[in-house]
Amino acid sequence: MYPNKRNFVLAVIVVIPYIGLLIWLTSSLRIDSIRHFHKLTNPTFGRKHYFNENLRLLAKELSETQRSLQHSQLHFYRLEKHIQLVKELIISTDGNLTDDLKKNNSAGSSSVNYLLKKEVCAEKFMAPSWEYVFPRFRKGFDRVNCSDFVPLDQLVTMIVTSPEEISTENLQKIFKGIVNYYPSVPVMFVSKSKTNLNLKEFGSNITNVVFDDLTHGKTWSMLLKTVSTPYVLFARDITYFTDDVNVERLIRVLSENKDTIIAGGSHKNQRGEWDKGCFQVNFRNWVAFFLDGYYRSFTDCLVCDVLPGPFMAKTKELKALGFDEKLPFGAFLDIFWRIKLKHPEKVVVSCPDVMFETHVQEIPHEKYVALANKWDVKKWINSDGTIRWYGCRRGGRPNDNTASCRKQLGLLVPPCDLENLADMIKFVMKECENAGLLCELNEGSQLGAVKFQGVLPWELDADIHFPNDNFTAMFGLIPRFKAAGYRVISERTEGWRNGHKVLGAILLYKNGWKLELYGHDIFQSAELIASGQKPTKVKFAGMWLNAFRNPGLSMRNRYGPEIYHHVQHSSSGVYKSGVFPKCPTPGHSACLDQLPADGSLQFSDFSIQ
Repeated sequence: MYPNKRNFVLAVIVVIPYIGLLIWLTSSLRIDSIRHFHKLTNPTFGRKHYFNENLRLLAKELSETQRSLQHSQLHFYRLEKHIQLVKELIISTDGNLTDDLKKNNSAGSSSVNYLLKKEVCAEKFMAPSWEYVFPRFRKGFDRVNCSDFVPLDQLVTMIVTSPEEISTENLQKIFKGIVNYYPSVPVMFVSKSKTNLNLKEFGSNITNVVFDDLTHGKTWSMLLKTVSTPYVLFARDITYFTDDVNVERLIRVLSENKDTIIAGGSHKNQRGEWDKGCFQVNFRNWVAFFLDGYYRSFTDCLVCDVLPGPFMAKTKELKALGFDEKLPFGAFLDIFWRIKLKHPEKVVVSCPDVMFETHVQEIPHEKYVALANKWDVKKWINSDGTIRWYGCRRGGRPNDNTASCRKQLGLLVPPCDLENLADMIKFVMKECENAGLLCELNEGSQLGAVKFQGVLPWELDADIHFPNDNFTAMFGLIPRFKAAGYRVISERTEGWRNGHKVLGAILLYKNGWKLELYGHDIFQSAELIASGQKPTKVKFAGMWLNAFRNPGLSMRNRYGPEIYHHVQHSSSGVYKSGVFPKCPTPGHSACLDQLPADGSLQFSDFSIQ
């Protein structure tokens, strides 16, 4: 045990940085004021008991902040370490923790075992030896016999659908499986037309409910309203029902963890391919990015943002959220997105030892258009890397339109629009190359290549220039531009630009963008070739394109100090960098003011934060 005096000094040194962290977190999350911590800078805080009091308050506030970071997994984990360190400091300086701090252990849920009465019997690991579990490993955790529990038919309702392709024989097997393992649990079998099977043969607990559209949000909203049990199991597109569907296990997880409102499991598809059923999703810069995996777990369940398979939910909480009755498709995904973005204190888990057998189908991109529009998602990256484009692109190609791109002060330009502009620039540069003409990126287009290897995330237009000597030859490309769907305006007017002679410009318009092609009397790529050197090329959206001799030097001299800090420009000129304007739609995934005005990685869409 360290001497008290040394502990006290150590506590002061270590805790002060965490106070700064707390200030940043509380500011970004809009939680209660941190006025309590002003006392830490008071000259009188040398009193040990007063310092310990503030340490306890810091630990409590950090724990509350952590609860709101359930879906910001890396921050959640880091904050857990900070909380543990603060608790260790309290113990080292005071010798004990108060009861509330002992209970506030957020490694799992914030309120484990909160029920006074168990709804299902507990489970216990009964496999102390290899012989008990070998060879199939089908047993290990067993249900403990108890008399104080609630009958399952009073706890859960199953809502079941099956794929249209399923045979009558396999449908019978599903019902037999349900009745075999859960004979009294109420089951609603939902189908587009009345089933030919006599459901009474399987028991009185199964009813057939008919809806024309099994994917519409209104259908699931109406079904949910009929549920009166505390829990509801959504078993969509199942192909078999076996004892791998452990209903008691899911109820146990939900009932013993207050903030956990949805619990699902793994699933095996029609090809036998197994998946643990846990995705994380990040919304940033108009992009929804999915990642297969988990950052933390408790009671052998994985904390997730999205469950792709069947799941059980707390009925009351799910009714409070409600299915969006306007969505023709994606109502379940919408539920998970709302929990992630609007109810971060709520927890969703997948318990992979509970397994569902399901029929998985490829979902066409257009099915999610309404969902993408609702959440203003323009780019959707699946966990396997496939991309769904919405807004101004479809299937990786421009969704041709004449409407202006969304360029609003305080917001990033949607990635679909940026992709269209990048395609436009690459097309023109390729046409120049094919015609044997030299063209170079210029102005903001070259700055974007230097800083982001692509288009500036707040770009307004594109700039490419060429030698004045090639002006007539460039005019010869106009038919090629028009054939590619561009509207072309040519201006062959001799004049001066920034003290240098220009002969005019060719303006290209498409998908709300403008690209300016103009001649210049000084052309650095031509100078390099004349001296026997290769023109300098910069990487731009996957292509190497001609640029100035030393792009970094030229851009630094063109835009002035701190060019790698950012500014959302509205025209050409020199700007004070490092400050983004206030977001016109606070909370939107494209708000610039929620991002650092320095660095490039925060504008990418490849990472979960």
